[in-house]
Amino acid sequence: MRNTWAGLLVVLTGAAGAATPPKPSKPGDAPATSIYTCIDAQGHRLSSDRPIPECIAQEQRMLNRDGSPKGVLPPAQSPEEKARADKAKRDADQARLAREAEARRDRALLTRYPDLVRHDTARTRAQEPVDKQIEAARRRLAELEVENQALQRERESTPGKVLPQSLRARIAANEGAIEAQNIILRDQEAERERLTQQFDAELQRLRALWAGAAPGAMGPITTPSAPASRASSAP
Repeated sequence: MRNTWAGLLVVLTGAAGAATPPKPSKPGDAPATSIYTCIDAQGHRLSSDRPIPECIAQEQRMLNRDGSPKGVLPPAQSPEEKARADKAKRDADQARLAREAEARRDRALLTRYPDLVRHDTARTRAQEPVDKQIEAARRRLAELEVENQALQRERESTPGKVLPQSLRARIAANEGAIEAQNIILRDQEAERERLTQQFDAELQRLRALWAGAAPGAMGPITTPSAPASRASSAP
């Protein structure tokens, strides 16, 4: 039997010289479906019906029981190699998930805006309340400026005198109100610019999607964040 195995392995591997017969399976094991063969560090050709520990750091050829090639068992990875492989897999998984998320967002964008008219209507509705707040802030600033000029004239009419407490309070209130309205105006102008950039970016993406681009194929859409509010109300 040993001579039969040796002859078979020489035929299977095409190598000259002696080869060790496959290690027998343990009692009760199912019949092996593969033969593993390799040459160890000492130059000995080994074979077994399971992966060969002596060749764990190198490739092992896998053969079917009839001697036909079945595949190659790659060498075991070192801890550093395994860490790099695990990281590469995590990175690939994250990239795949990001592409899937972008595809979902693109499909939702197409559902929400099937044509240019719908997108233009949404842009107008989003910007309308912001434009109204900008207009209101500018009107209020004009009123406060008129009030400030009157206060300055009243202040100049009492040179060399200590200003009455009531006048000082009115001047301080006026200056505070002007500052607050300027903050509101800057915030709303920034919000209008953010909305403009958002809808412009969406429109650029939608034009490609309307033209037949595949959802998720264009990378993430970049939209500006909303400005931090510095004043919620003002006189």
